[in-house]
Amino acid sequence: MTDSRSVPPEDKEPRTPEIPPRPTLPEPPKVEFERPKLPQGPSPQFTGTTKAMSLAFSIGFSLAGPVVLGGLVGYWLDARLGTNPTFTMILVLVGAIAGLVQLIRTVNRLQSDEERKR
Repeated sequence: MTDSRSVPPEDKEPRTPEIPPRPTLPEPPKVEFERPKLPQGPSPQFTGTTKAMSLAFSIGFSLAGPVVLGGLVGYWLDARLGTNPTFTMILVLVGAIAGLVQLIRTVNRLQSDEERKR
């Protein structure tokens, strides 16, 4: 007892499914892209901010730099010559005075720049 549905008839070829034809796709649209124009120079706000930041850094370094440098050189001289805090204290004070002089010069230069702008 064989089921006639499960066995393919011998006189016919095996059936393959039909594949539908491949659809043709339209051409992609031609798109021209133009980059936006960037401003040529920095903005006034950026310029003002960078000037203020450079001023803050220069004032900080002009005050602290000579003091630290004087302290290091004084410490080295004290260790080399065997005088405990003498050169360290003297050179730290000289560095503090040099830092204040540099601060006064910077403020005067900024003040003269502001007067020229007016």
